[in-house]
Amino acid sequence: MSDRYRPQVMDHLVHPRNAGEIPDPSGRGESGDAACGDVACFTVEISENVLEEVRYKVYGCAACIAAGSALAELVRGRHLLDAASISKANVEDALGGPLPIGKEHALTLVLDALHKAFEDHWNRTAADTLFDGERGQGTGTKSVVAAMSGGVDSAVTALLLKEAGYDVATVTFRLHDGERGSRSCCSPDTVLFARDTAHRMGLPHFTLNLKELFRRRVMQDFVGSYKEGRTPNPCVACNAHVKFHASSFLADELGFHHVATGHYARVEEGPTLARPVDESKDQTYVLWPVPRDVLSRTIFPLGEYRKTEVRAIAEERGLAVAYTPESQDICFIPDGNYRTFVRKKVAAEPGEVVDREGRVLGRHAGVVDFTVGQRRGIGVSAPTPLYVTEVRPRSGQVVVGRRQDLEVREVRVRDLNWFLDAKEAGRVQVRYNGSPVSCTLQETEDGEWVASLDEPVMGVAPGQSAVFYTADGERVVGGGVVTHRTSP
Repeated sequence: MSDRYRPQVMDHLVHPRNAGEIPDPSGRGESGDAACGDVACFTVEISENVLEEVRYKVYGCAACIAAGSALAELVRGRHLLDAASISKANVEDALGGPLPIGKEHALTLVLDALHKAFEDHWNRTAADTLFDGERGQGTGTKSVVAAMSGGVDSAVTALLLKEAGYDVATVTFRLHDGERGSRSCCSPDTVLFARDTAHRMGLPHFTLNLKELFRRRVMQDFVGSYKEGRTPNPCVACNAHVKFHASSFLADELGFHHVATGHYARVEEGPTLARPVDESKDQTYVLWPVPRDVLSRTIFPLGEYRKTEVRAIAEERGLAVAYTPESQDICFIPDGNYRTFVRKKVAAEPGEVVDREGRVLGRHAGVVDFTVGQRRGIGVSAPTPLYVTEVRPRSGQVVVGRRQDLEVREVRVRDLNWFLDAKEAGRVQVRYNGSPVSCTLQETEDGEWVASLDEPVMGVAPGQSAVFYTADGERVVGGGVVTHRTSP
């Protein structure tokens, strides 16, 4: 292709549209790097979800300046949903066709700046709403906000909903400062990829900056739990306090009714959670804290599909995410080393490694390095394998014992979230990849619940979730957080 710019590009350079900056905007977004020479800034004035005014300022090459002008002209006066659907291809068309080789970055740059302005608008609109959990119900019954992480599951979720006739808006959350180029769901590259995927499906895409909410409700809990000798599940905390509330907030702002994610689960009458068709991908265990009012408006399209079918759908529809790898377990710890992460946040004091009778077997560098059920890295040799059976943060002791010492026959649970009557609980699952076991459930005088297990379960730790299912193990009755467990 020629390096010469098309007439449309030159027209935008000579006669820029909507150049400048709004003094007190509804939202402001900037993208680029001054050190590299290209920076784009968009300011927007939004009223009742309509872009009443749009202004741009671009410092850099001619392609970036023209792209900013073209994009500002395309979105001014349009509804947010229409503006959020504008893709790189739309900007190219406005500029008369593809940009010269080496100038394609201009499209990504200006779109990212505009979307960051939208993001800033939502942040200002949300104020304390996401922290206090207030939610509405939306209005459009055939409309849905679908969360997109950049992976195949969330992309196919949005696609299936679109093909089912829903008005779909997609959203990607910035939860933490993911590294550029990483597989993290929050890395800058993943956000851009999710946006491009949505636009290729003809869907509007938004981003919400939830870093502070995620830090307070998930990361602080994660670090604090290890400091207190508990074993946290950050996915549970995120579902409880972040993702579903944020999706509901955006749905309410857009007048949409439903929210959707790429979880493998189903919603049945009640409402309650039910296991998916693909039991190997079942995620009902981490969804127990979703409030009932949110669950009642939630759709899990993938609950009716197997993972192999989901990838096949993505391949058949030509989605670039068809072969993306599975995401890591803890999104904010890309290398999987949670001990290093926790140690950066808290001071770890050395202490004793003792057996169940209190005999000192050795020393350790901090209780934050240990969790119940752990076998490796204990630092004590013995003729038979030793496992961590208890962590005592106040005394600084780590208790070790035999594998059979990990067996538990009774657990106490607090902070219950019920979908069905507690009397329907017949089984309990206390580990993400564990199997549910039959149990008897009884409420205590202090408001906690005690689950007596019909057979022992290994390695239950305080801080983990206990999720109760119906007697057939198919539907979630409710769930809560384990506070204590009793061995046989």
